Amino acid sequence: MKRLPLLLVSLAVCALSLVFAAEDEPGFTSLFDGKTFEGWDARPGAWEVRDGAIRSTGEEEGGKNWIIWRGGELRDFELRLQFRFTSGNSGVQVRSEDLGDWQVRGYQVEVAPSDKMGLWHHSLSPEKYRSHLATAGQHATISADGEKKVLLAAAATEVQAYFKENDWNEMVVIARGPELVQKINGRVFATLVDEDKKYARAAGVLAFQDHGKGTVAEFKDIRLKVLKE
Repeated sequence: MKRLPLLLVSLAVCALSLVFAAEDEPGFTSLFDGKTFEGWDARPGAWEVRDGAIRSTGEEEGGKNWIIWRGGELRDFELRLQFRFTSGNSGVQVRSEDLGDWQVRGYQVEVAPSDKMGLWHHSLSPEKYRSHLATAGQHATISADGEKKVLLAAAATEVQAYFKENDWNEMVVIARGPELVQKINGRVFATLVDEDKKYARAAGVLAFQDHGKGTVAEFKDIRLKVLKE
């Protein structure tokens, strides 16, 4: 019996993997083809596609900027992706305001060294109290008048131990109504319920941050499921 060429076998395995992945994740849509910036908008020179991932280039002269998904605004959703952090500071931006010139303001899941992971941040914070919305291990609630109450669900170091340094991590972000949940490698890192009348957002763009000054962070396997009301 003749053996199939190795390339054909590899293609067949990849095709089967995609089928099984689709069956395992009903309702999810891939947002990145692994090859091009189709559907994404990036500042020239700040981002590249390398080895199947969207990667910040780490250009030293570049300032803070975001690569923005142009497929529509996120409302209630579940986002799944893989990320790997190498240096600098980055983040996954959801339900955020596009300010133009690749600048984005709004909810951000921090991507940084392990002792900083778990932060729900308001990027380009309009007021100081909006900067650190919830940190690792916290369930934070912000009332209509901006008052914050915090329940400590777990010690920060306990949840941060689930983050793998210099390796790929699975991130899940779930937004339903005023509640935003971030999970990393299956563990809830921080939960935010934001009812602030001045700054809470029910919809906005998806983006990834390059904080500049040598930031290197990568994102791949980006999938989105719209949650029905």
